[in-house]
Amino acid sequence: MNEALSHVTDVRQGLALEAALFDRPDNCRGLWQSATPALVCPAAYQRQAGFERAAERSAARGWPVSCRPSGGGAVPQGIGVVNLAMAVTVRRGFLIEDGYRLITDPIRAVLRDLGLEATTGATPYSFCDGRWNLSIDGRKLVGTAQRWRPLPRGQMRILTHALVLHDLAIPARAVDAFHRDLGLGPIRAEAHITLGDKFGDRLPGADDFAAALQTAADDALARIDRPPDATRAS
Repeated sequence: MNEALSHVTDVRQGLALEAALFDRPDNCRGLWQSATPALVCPAAYQRQAGFERAAERSAARGWPVSCRPSGGGAVPQGIGVVNLAMAVTVRRGFLIEDGYRLITDPIRAVLRDLGLEATTGATPYSFCDGRWNLSIDGRKLVGTAQRWRPLPRGQMRILTHALVLHDLAIPARAVDAFHRDLGLGPIRAEAHITLGDKFGDRLPGADDFAAALQTAADDALARIDRPPDATRAS
């Protein structure tokens, strides 16, 4: 039996897993967690003055920097972060808001089963802040991002991603220091929350949490209309 959560050595393997999902022709999902800490930022950050020096300084603090193709801001990865990625092929008329609902609805359902009601919206002073954050008690628990690729006949391939703070000692200082080196705005620890903060010793393990997310994500994918000309993965 395959485990729901892929335990990868570093974030580069996790990003490669997501790229493979994006390149597939079917509607699919994956969950992963990195064994080693890192910061992941948009590739556009490499155009910032002083990026190389900032990345070197971050690595020296124990937080090497990797880049991803999607937008947003710098985020932490490592033990305690659970990543969910979903890739779908959709017809014209599917909106960016639909992509965010696709990824957040399964997470909200799992949180609801745990007795938590998440709210959607920006969380000032959080890393990679965005209006499709999921927050608990006004503090960011989940960050989201998307990539879109045009396909023939007006279709689009979409990769939507969510980062869940499961039980990480929130490394706001690491992201904040990287931001300072790049001349970006401050990041504050108190803007974030983890499931560990809410549940303590009663926290479901990362693998159990991922298994629940996998089931909820599969249910969401089953509700996506399959484009008639999409081929099934072998």
